[in-house]
Amino acid sequence: MIDHHSYENQDVNETHEIIHQYEDEERLTIDSIALEDTVNNIPDDELYSSDYADDGDEIFHQASSDIIDSVVKPSSSDVKQISIALALFRHRYNLSKSCVNDLCDLLRSLGVANVPRDFRAIERNITENYESVLKGKTYFICSLCGNKSTTSSKCENVECESYTNFKETPTTLCSFKLLPQVTSILERHKLLPETNDDNSTITDVRDADMRRKIISQERMLDPKKQIITFLLNSDGIVVKKFSRSLWITCMVINELPRAIRFNTNNIIICSISVGPSKPKKDHFQSFIADWIYELRQLELGFYVSLPDSDGGFVKVHAYLIAAGLDKPAQALLLNINDPIGFYSCVRCTIQGKLIYIRSHTDNNLIDLVHCKFRLIWPYQKS
Repeated sequence: MIDHHSYENQDVNETHEIIHQYEDEERLTIDSIALEDTVNNIPDDELYSSDYADDGDEIFHQASSDIIDSVVKPSSSDVKQISIALALFRHRYNLSKSCVNDLCDLLRSLGVANVPRDFRAIERNITENYESVLKGKTYFICSLCGNKSTTSSKCENVECESYTNFKETPTTLCSFKLLPQVTSILERHKLLPETNDDNSTITDVRDADMRRKIISQERMLDPKKQIITFLLNSDGIVVKKFSRSLWITCMVINELPRAIRFNTNNIIICSISVGPSKPKKDHFQSFIADWIYELRQLELGFYVSLPDSDGGFVKVHAYLIAAGLDKPAQALLLNINDPIGFYSCVRCTIQGKLIYIRSHTDNNLIDLVHCKFRLIWPYQKS
């Protein structure tokens, strides 16, 4: 099951990353302003006098007052600069959002210009021109025909009953671009060295037969070909408080060290769907169509500046070699029969045998499919 709590604070984490980018620059700017204003406010004939040494505290406080006055002047700071300063102030003293809202009200009541209205305005001002790696599209899946619409009010299929307006609540699908996410991860971390050619031991998914087969085939033409592989996971959860089904599909890069491979910042999000119920099997294939097409393009190669490439660009080829799925997710992703249906096994073509068992709770008969003399759907004996 995917940890869905990590996605709730995604916007806050992106804001904190931007704040850290500006933190060093703002400190250098403030230090330079303080030093320059302190020196400029001292006359040249008093700079080396003994009176200045005696009255150092008074001159320092006067210079500090001048600096504060220059910062709060409307002409000296725009909205984004003040937003960054308030965000740094909140981050340094671990203030709550309500405290920042009160601080904004206080500054506005004192006549300070260009002060944001509240904490949300601060976030908008900071992230206004910030380019996120999560680039994608939002669709609305009709529950009747499964058509992907770009509007939330009606289905774009003229032959559907929901053409004028949705008869049932549609499923909201967010499909994200893979290349910006993969590039961002590869530029931040070094990849593990290649494994040995010993096929007798398997210590990681990188030692899998599928990966070895792909590498041996691709490097017959280009021995120096840079290859990475993906491990996919697709799973869902029902949020009972809001009566919504959340289904997330994501990937990780197998060539990253296992200590950081599954970190939140290194997860590649393929798609997220939110709907009134679990996605239907005949509709789910349209959910994954965008990123499946992009996976095929990543196999052809893309250029990225790796940390150990000395600033140069290296062409990298990416392949999806495995997926960690439970039975319901496997049926959705592979478009096969449900695990309790006939011909539902992915390893054989045996039809299966329908057997009946009695439930340990209500003593009713339950239909189960028996495949290869084993029940593929677990149950508890009475």
